[in-house]
Amino acid sequence: MYSANRRRNVEREERMLLRGKREEAAGKLLQKVPDLASLSLDIRETRSNGSTNDTQYIRRVVVEHAHALFEMPCSYSSCSNGGYDATQQILAALTSRTPRFEGETVCRGSCGGDFCSRVLRYTATATYRPLPDVS
Repeated sequence: MYSANRRRNVEREERMLLRGKREEAAGKLLQKVPDLASLSLDIRETRSNGSTNDTQYIRRVVVEHAHALFEMPCSYSSCSNGGYDATQQILAALTSRTPRFEGETVCRGSCGGDFCSRVLRYTATATYRPLPDVS
């Protein structure tokens, strides 16, 4: 029992360390999108066939402190090494100053010997500071 708990703790610490490295490599969100004022993500996670057991939540991004990394964990308890990466999609929409956009990404984890069948769909709402007048 102790060794299983210890192993899980070591694995969690390793995942946290790797996430920190990815955040550092991604840089700060305001460096990529300096005129971004606010960002909210309405997230819905479902099985690929759209069956029940959905997970829904709203993620309000603290723009002043956020990294330019949009990775979310898979909420399915049987999923191993799962998660979603919507970084490129979200940054592309933000850099084009899109006020509302949607997207989806599939889980990159596995359940047993099969790929995880969960899909993350999001609707983002962003506000931007006015662009400086260049005239």
